[in-house]
Amino acid sequence: MRMLKNIVLLILGISLLLGASVLFAQDQQAKIDELSKKLAGLNSQMESTSDLNTYNQLMEEYNKVKMEIDQLKAEMAAAGNQEAQVKQAINTGNKYTRTGQYQNALEAYDKAIALDPNADKAYFGKAIALKKLKRYDESEAAYQKAIELDPGNSKAYTNLAILYRDLRKYEESISTYQLSLEQDPNQAKAYYGIGYVYNILKNYKKAADAFQSAVEVDPEYDDAYVALGIALIELYKYNEAIGALQKAVDLKPNNADAYYRMTVALNKLNRFNEAVQAADKSIEYNPGLAAAHYEKGKAYEGLGDIPSAIASYQQAAENGRWRNAANYEIERLKKM
Repeated sequence: MRMLKNIVLLILGISLLLGASVLFAQDQQAKIDELSKKLAGLNSQMESTSDLNTYNQLMEEYNKVKMEIDQLKAEMAAAGNQEAQVKQAINTGNKYTRTGQYQNALEAYDKAIALDPNADKAYFGKAIALKKLKRYDESEAAYQKAIELDPGNSKAYTNLAILYRDLRKYEESISTYQLSLEQDPNQAKAYYGIGYVYNILKNYKKAADAFQSAVEVDPEYDDAYVALGIALIELYKYNEAIGALQKAVDLKPNNADAYYRMTVALNKLNRFNEAVQAADKSIEYNPGLAAAHYEKGKAYEGLGDIPSAIASYQQAAENGRWRNAANYEIERLKKM
């Protein structure tokens, strides 16, 4: 009797689940049918109108309805399949994250985690959303959980390293980048991240080594060449710095910052004519770069062209951040 009772309860439970599934599918299909009618009506209006503004408004509404239908169809396909539901929730969270709707993204990721507590990708996405919401402790915990569930997830290590850097936990940041590289040693951005932190710490030797590793992994990483050039300037290795910065502009000819840094290095070597040319390139691509105008003034001063030096310093002085330094140089030159 007890066995028969258990069988009856099992059948009843299955029936209830199937019934709920059927009702869900029927409800979703009814919504899809209604939206499909709306879609057909919008399409008819688009075909009949000759007004461009009206057509664009109808097209915008048409696309919204189409997306809603696609979402409903995806939810139907996912119903009754836990794995598909988890993926659907994560994808929804990712879409919300991409559009800056971080609270909605959290709800979607939490739904995925409720369905599958081992969904490492949901924790990874949740960590990103939490950081955007400035909930840093929770973000750190979510990254750590993602790593616990998937120790080979180099992206989780890298993102956690960036979080530590932003929180000024520099030692933790460097060690976490290194853990990321243990999972995948071909991450140019991880090497760049290590160099970035060492630059903050003014350890330019280690910064340069890290940036050098970044460009060895990715020889077309123009930002890493610029960063390498900056570190080498701090190490008084001006010729090497120029070489790195030249690589940057070869890869990205309109890189105003690279040309400005090159001007600094050329001035340090008393190569003033070349410095003026590099400054001109920097200003061509970013006319408002006050630092380039300032270094151009230094180059003209080195050439003995005081009127041109003053004119360049005056350009730099238009920027509030550089005003005091530039005006000091102007007054000094006027007294000569």
